[in-house]
Amino acid sequence: MLNFCAAPNLTRKSTQSDLAFFSFPRDPARCQKQVENCRRADLEDKTPDQLNKHYRLCAKHFETSMICRTSPYRTILRDNAIPTIFDLTSHLNNPHSRHRKRIKQLKPSKVTWSLS
Repeated sequence: MLNFCAAPNLTRKSTQSDLAFFSFPRDPARCQKQVENCRRADLEDKTPDQLNKHYRLCAKHFETSMICRTSPYRTILRDNAIPTIFDLTSHLNNPHSRHRKRIKQLKPSKVTWSLS
């Protein structure tokens, strides 16, 4: 199953079957704290319900003490789990992550000049 991580500066997808992904909490206060820690401005205007349904964070962003394995097939977060592990500087060292705006090619306009 293909999962996408909402954390910044990642390729944001993983096919690793052993990597757990967690939904954002529905509780507004907890959800807001997770969004703040992610530091993604585009997530700030989303509701907790939208975040819960459409966005995930992988286990790499949580302290191991916040993750509980209830069985070999089920991994859950503690109620007070907040993501705290983010690499917010990787884009500075990776020249491929810098995006440049595309400059549109200007078509020569048909201008008629008249000298009077």
